[in-house]
Amino acid sequence: MTLWKTKLAAWLHDPAEKALVLLRDKTGHEWGTVAKLREALFGSRAIPTDIKPILERADWYAAAADRPQWPLEEGGARYAKWTQVDFAERPVLIHPLTGVAHQLRPLTNIPPEHLKTVSHDHFNGLILRDAEGRPDYEKTLLAYWRFGPDTPAKDLHHLWQNLPADTRVPDHSIWAHLDLVSALAGAMAGDPTGTPALLAVSFGPVQGFIAEARTTSDLWAGSHLLARIAWEGMRVVCERLGPDAILFPSLRGVPLVDRWLRDAMGLPGEWFQGEDWASSKTDANPLFAAALPNRFVAIVPTDQAASLAGEITRRVRDLVVKLGEETLRRILEEIGEAWRDDLPCVAQLKEQLADFPEVHWAAVSWSLAEGEAENGRPRTDTTKLREALARLYPEGEKVGFLDGEAWRVLSQGIELDGARFYDPNPGTLYPALYDLLDRVAAAAKTVRPFAPLKQTGYRSTINGEREWLTLDRSQLALPPGSRQDTLWTRLAAKRPSWVKPGEHLDALAAIKRLWPTLFTEEVRSIVGQDVRRYVVSTHTLALAVSMARLMEQPANNELETQAARATLNALVADDTLDSAALPRKLAILADKASADAARLARKLPALLDRFREAEDEERRRNLENTIKRALGSRPEAYYGLLLLDGDRMGAWLSGGKDGFALQYRQCWHPQIRESDAVRDLSERHPALRDYLNTRRPPSPARHGAISQALNHFSLKTARFVVEDCFKGKLVYAGGDDVLAFVCVDDLLTAMALLRCLYSGLTVPEWLLKRLDDRSRRRFQSGNGWLKLDEELFLTMGDKATASCGAVVAHHQAPLGMVLRTLREAEASAKKAGGRDAFCLRILKRAGGEVGVTDKWFRAEGDGAVGLLDALMRMLARKGVSRRAAYNAVEWLGRLPTRPDAALLRANLAYQFARQGGDRELALRLADYAARHYPEAAAKLLIDFLMTAEFLARNSRHPEAES
Repeated sequence: MTLWKTKLAAWLHDPAEKALVLLRDKTGHEWGTVAKLREALFGSRAIPTDIKPILERADWYAAAADRPQWPLEEGGARYAKWTQVDFAERPVLIHPLTGVAHQLRPLTNIPPEHLKTVSHDHFNGLILRDAEGRPDYEKTLLAYWRFGPDTPAKDLHHLWQNLPADTRVPDHSIWAHLDLVSALAGAMAGDPTGTPALLAVSFGPVQGFIAEARTTSDLWAGSHLLARIAWEGMRVVCERLGPDAILFPSLRGVPLVDRWLRDAMGLPGEWFQGEDWASSKTDANPLFAAALPNRFVAIVPTDQAASLAGEITRRVRDLVVKLGEETLRRILEEIGEAWRDDLPCVAQLKEQLADFPEVHWAAVSWSLAEGEAENGRPRTDTTKLREALARLYPEGEKVGFLDGEAWRVLSQGIELDGARFYDPNPGTLYPALYDLLDRVAAAAKTVRPFAPLKQTGYRSTINGEREWLTLDRSQLALPPGSRQDTLWTRLAAKRPSWVKPGEHLDALAAIKRLWPTLFTEEVRSIVGQDVRRYVVSTHTLALAVSMARLMEQPANNELETQAARATLNALVADDTLDSAALPRKLAILADKASADAARLARKLPALLDRFREAEDEERRRNLENTIKRALGSRPEAYYGLLLLDGDRMGAWLSGGKDGFALQYRQCWHPQIRESDAVRDLSERHPALRDYLNTRRPPSPARHGAISQALNHFSLKTARFVVEDCFKGKLVYAGGDDVLAFVCVDDLLTAMALLRCLYSGLTVPEWLLKRLDDRSRRRFQSGNGWLKLDEELFLTMGDKATASCGAVVAHHQAPLGMVLRTLREAEASAKKAGGRDAFCLRILKRAGGEVGVTDKWFRAEGDGAVGLLDALMRMLARKGVSRRAAYNAVEWLGRLPTRPDAALLRANLAYQFARQGGDRELALRLADYAARHYPEAAAKLLIDFLMTAEFLARNSRHPEAES
C-alpha cells in the first residue's frame, strides 16, 4: 500500500478550501482540514516522514509546471505583500485559454471555520476502511478523486468545483493541482530512481472502422466499440496508478469509469445512485454514449512505461477476441450449430482479430530534463532533452520550447530585490517533454508492423477486405446470388435484426453488428432491470419532421383531412406492426400527444417500410398521398447528418503559436497585475517585464483545462443539443468530435447551437427563438463558461473554433456514400472555409447537389447560418413565392464575376419584394455577399438561395405553404 499511501498524502497536501481561507485563518491552510484528515488516515497531523521527500518533489515539479514561484519577504517567513490576495474578498476566476477574468460576488460572509468544517466533514465521509477498520488508502484516494469536487454545501455550489489552486494565478483549479501532484508522486514512488515519464497511447484504425456501416446501428456500434476499447486500455493505467495518472482525457464523471469504481474497485453503490447511468432504462443512459477519444496521455513510472504499454496492448486485443468469440457463439447458437474448435469460422475469427486494434505508444522520461541532484533535488539540465528533440526537428530549425522566448526568460531565473521570484526546476520543462512525446508518438504511427492476412475467398459485403465467416470454406468461392445455406443466409432467416438477406460478414463486422445486443445486455445487468436500446433508422429520422407536425398541429375541420386521419389510424391499428424508435425529443412529444397521434408517429414508419420491402409501390404511394391529405404535404424523405470537429486541437495542446498561448500577465489576478508594486518592479527589473510579456508555454494545468472542457462537451453538452433541444440522435461525442443524425428542419439550428456551446459563446437571439421555453431555461452561455442544468462548466473559450460538415440525404441513399460525403464536407469546411466554418451539402435524390460553405460568424455582424436560416424561413412563409429564389438565381447567373454592390442590393430587394418576401433581408444578403465575397458574390448568393429553397419546401418546414 506504499504507492497508494504516497498518492493519498500527495492529494491531501493542500486543502480544497485553500483559496477561501488564506489570509483569513490564523492556523494556516496546512494545519487545518488536511492536518485532521492526515491524522485520521496516517495517525499523524504531519506528512508521514517516509514519503515526505517524494511529496515535496512532486509538488515542486507540479508548481513549476503550472505557475510562478513568489518572492518571500526578508527572512523568508511571509510572501511579499504585493503577492497576497484575499480571494474571499476579491474572487476572480481566469479562463485558462482566453485570459478573460470572471469577477464573482464576494464571499466574506462565509466564515473560515464554516468552510473548514464543511470541507472536513465532506472528506472525512469519503474515507473508506477495511474489515479491521484501518483506512484503505487506495479506495480512499479513488473516493477523493471522484467525489472530492462534488459540492458539499449549497452556499458553495458552482464555486467549489472551480476553486483555484493559487489565488494569485486563478486560472486552474485546486482539483487539477491535487491530481497532478498525486500523479507525479505515484510515478516517482513507483520508479526505482524516482523518475516519472509521459506515456502516450493511441488505438486505431478510427475513421475506416467507423465508416464500415450499412445502418445507423452499425455507425453507433463502431464508435461505441472504439470508445470501449480505449477505456480498456486506460483502465490498465487506472488499476496500477489511479485515474489521476491520466492527464487527458479527463475521466472524472465518465460513466464507464464510474462503473469501474463501483463494481471493480468497491466504492459504495449508494454514492452513485443519483447518476443517470445507474438507473436509466433507455439508451438515454450515458453508458450508451461513445464519449472517450482513441488516445490518452498519462504520467507513469519511467521503468514501467514499456510494461504498461505491453499490458495495454494485450488487454485491448484480449477484449476484442473475447467479444469475437461471444459473437460467434451467439450466432452459432441462433442457427442451431454447436461451437467446435475445428470450424472454419473459428479459425477465421482468430486470424482476422489477431492484430486488432492497432496500438501505438511512445514514452518520454523526465530524466531527460534532470541533472545531478543538489540538496536532494535534481537540477535542471536540458542537454539530453535538446539532443533528443533536435533529431525530430528539421536541420537548422529552432528546437521548439528550448529555443523559444519563454525558456530564454525562465531558464535564467528571476530575482526581485534579493528574493527569488522564479527558479526553474525539471517541472518547468514539461512543454519540451510534451513536444518530444508528441513527435515520438507521431513517428511511432508511421511504423505499422503486422502479419499479412491471406484471404482467398469472397470478402465481407461490408468492407470487401476480409473473408466472410463460413461453416464450409468451399462456400467462399460462391459469388453473390448463388449462396444458399450459408451461416449468414440461415441467420438472416432467424434474426433479420442481426443480418439482412444477402449480407455476409467478417469477424469485425459481425462484432459491430451484435455489439448493440451484447452491450444492452451488459447495461441491463448494471441497472438491474430491463433496458431498451432504440435504433432510430434514417427513414424514421426523415419522417420525424412530418410526425412532429402531425402531433403539434391540431387537425383542421376539413372533411378530406378528417377522412385521411381516420384512414391512417385504421392502417396503424394492425397489431403486427412494430413501433418505430423515435428521436428523444419526438418521443417526448408522442408521450404528451393524443393516443391516436402517438400511435401514428410510432407506427407509420414501420407501415411505409413494410410496403417498400414488399415492393408494393402502389400501396406505398397511396399511403403517402393519404399522409399528404392529413398533413398538407408529402411525408419528408430526407434527413440530416452532421460532423463537428474542433479546429487546431494539436496547436491548442502544444500552445506553440501566439494565438493559442496567453501572456503570463494575463493569468495573474487583476489585483496583482494592476498593482503599483508590479508596475514599479517591472520598471526596475527587465527580467520581470520580459516574463510578464512572454507567451506562456503549455502546462499540465492547460492540458487539464482542455481535457475538462472537452469532457463536459462530449458527456453533457452534445447530447443536450442534439437530443433535448432538437429531433436528433447522437452517434458519437468524443472530446472535440460530434457525429449526429438530425431531422432536416433542425439541422441548421443544431449545427449553430453546438458551435456556440463548444466555445461558451453568447447564443444569438435568432437561435434562442428556435428553442422551446424549457430548453432556453436549462442553459446560459457566455465568456467561455456554460451553465447547464445548474452545473457550471468550463468550455474551450471564444478563441477556440470548430468546423462542421453536414449532409442532407434521402433516407434510401447508401449510408456509406453519405458518410464519405460528410467527411468531404467537414474537410471542405476546414480547407475551403478556412476553419471556423461549416459546409452543408444537399444530395438530391433525383441527382445534383447544392450547398453552402462559409464562416460561422463575421466580426461585422451577420453570421452565415443565421442568414441562411432567415432566408429559409422567409421562403417557407405563407404568402411568399419560392420564385423569389428561382428568379434571383436566374438573374444572378448572368452577372459578371465581380458584380456592382448597389446593383446586387437593388435587384435582390426588388425580386424579394415582388414575390412577397423580405426586402430588408435581401439588403442584408447582398451586403454580406459583396463585403465578404467581392469576387464571388453572385455564386455565394446562388448557393444560399438554392440551399434555403430546398430546406424551405413544404414537406420539411412547419411554416411552409402547401
